[in-house]
Amino acid sequence: MLLARSFGHASSARVAVAVIASVSLAACGDDNGTSAAPTVPATEFRRLVISDTAAFARVFDASTGARVDSMGGLPSRITYLYTAKGRIAFAHFQTRNRVSFIDGGVFEQNGRGVKQAPRIIGSFNDSTPIHGNYNGDLVSVHFDGSGNVRFWSEQSVAAGNTQPVQTVRTGNAHHGAGMATLDGGLLSASIQDPTNPALPNGVVVYNRQGQEVARNTTCPGLHGLGGNGAGKLYGCADGALLVTAAGTSVSFQKVTHATEPRFGVGTVWARDGQPNFLVRMSIRGQPVSAATRALGVVQPSSRTMTSIALPASEIDWTAEIDHNGRYAVILGRLGNLHVVDMNTRQVTGTLNGVVPPMPTSGTVLTPFFAFAEGVAYMTSPTQGRVLEVAINSAGVPSITRTLNVGGNPERIVVLGVRENRSLQQ
Repeated sequence: MLLARSFGHASSARVAVAVIASVSLAACGDDNGTSAAPTVPATEFRRLVISDTAAFARVFDASTGARVDSMGGLPSRITYLYTAKGRIAFAHFQTRNRVSFIDGGVFEQNGRGVKQAPRIIGSFNDSTPIHGNYNGDLVSVHFDGSGNVRFWSEQSVAAGNTQPVQTVRTGNAHHGAGMATLDGGLLSASIQDPTNPALPNGVVVYNRQGQEVARNTTCPGLHGLGGNGAGKLYGCADGALLVTAAGTSVSFQKVTHATEPRFGVGTVWARDGQPNFLVRMSIRGQPVSAATRALGVVQPSSRTMTSIALPASEIDWTAEIDHNGRYAVILGRLGNLHVVDMNTRQVTGTLNGVVPPMPTSGTVLTPFFAFAEGVAYMTSPTQGRVLEVAINSAGVPSITRTLNVGGNPERIVVLGVRENRSLQQ
């Protein structure tokens, strides 16, 4: 068990990094104590946690680009890595039936920035953790091998409580997903399809007392999930299912593509503060082409799903929504990076050839994104790099730094204070 273990090996450089910034940092005033405490940018309290295709990960200071520490001896490759609020990273070890909780050691406490040594707080075991989702402070993990969806409060995990705050039993072993409402009052989970037990076909909603509130079984081939203040969107083979709630009253509404009803949704991205959803659409069972696969935006206010037109009909490779929710950042299979306004669906800027094109055969190592305010970090697994991409207020991207991290960097999260502001030392 990897319980409360520090990352990597100690060094003299690490000792300075591991100092808690809030200790012995009383206001540096003059003799009469009237001066305010000094402030520093929040980027001083921001770190990147980067997984590798091998069984280790690395932690980097986002401000200096220096490596803070490495985490070796993990049970396996990290198969899923994400965070809700930037305080704790949830790391899935799918083949080892384990989820571990990584404390990046950087956070805000009562207006002061704190910098400590990163560590693994603890782990939780259940069969085959695959999809994880979050909405507000509540993080969910669907365990395909047991059919359980377990929910954690990220704040509680940061305080050392690694036990789930609630568990929903969705049936026997199957592939699925679950998520809380933004206020955490209701929990939803996918329902196992009795005619195709390997997959779900709908959604069931529970209150925090574990009582069923509502259910819907009109989402065949359910796959993909994201949530924000507007509701939760589940991907279906024939569109998407929007789940909204007012108190304990739950509503289910199907959303289909405006002009191509055969489009199903397989991946959903969402961000707090952005009412719209970014979705990956495809005509399932068809060869991948610009005609059978596209990215789109679902607008809950109008119950519409509309495609994004990428330059030269380029097909997406991977995508995400930026930290503020204003822009979608899309990597095409040609290796070009596009920024798209989430409200207008218009491309606001493109960077050509930021990574090698997606291979057409053999092993495909997919880049991943992570965000802080005004900046995107993208891994380039085959180059051993992480690209720092600034996105200005007009949605125009520019590469501001390249971190040569080595290995095959894959998944990435930003931990710490992700907004651009000043904090007391």
